Amino acid sequence: MLLRRLRLAARAEDGAVTIPTVIWLPIFFLILFFGLEMMFISFRQVLLDHAVDVTTRELRLGTATLETHDELKAAVCTAMHFVPDCEANMAVEVFPVDTDTWSLTNTNGILCTDSTSTEVLTPEINRGGSNQMVVLRACLKMPPLTTIDPLSRAMMTDASGRFALTSVTVFVNEPRATN
Repeated sequence: MLLRRLRLAARAEDGAVTIPTVIWLPIFFLILFFGLEMMFISFRQVLLDHAVDVTTRELRLGTATLETHDELKAAVCTAMHFVPDCEANMAVEVFPVDTDTWSLTNTNGILCTDSTSTEVLTPEINRGGSNQMVVLRACLKMPPLTTIDPLSRAMMTDASGRFALTSVTVFVNEPRATN
């Protein structure tokens, strides 16, 4: 009787789908999280690029008086939607290009915020003059959506676990009337 029950249990197909489901479901969710992470990173990058372009247009035409780092950050963050705590995690630099040597006057890397550092940011804000080529660099620190997918683990993060989204644009100031 016991032997017969064991034979029937060995031939039974109940639960045959459970094993492949247990194997493939975590892989499926990993791919899903990876795709969501890529989507959010791409979405935020497009928002940052657009906000930098809008702010650059205001600087290029001279329609806005964005003289300080805080004013510049506020202008970029105003043009950028769906990003929480934008101004606290943004750093923006503006400086001219030396057209004699075609080199940057600011040879440091892109300046980014670091919430774990006590060092005060000193970004260069030099809008340049009339008909002068200028570089605007923006860096936004964002936390990853999740930390379980390979993309989040592969990203370079600071001590607080935030990665940097950067946007760089070059423009020539429009001719301005001199007073």
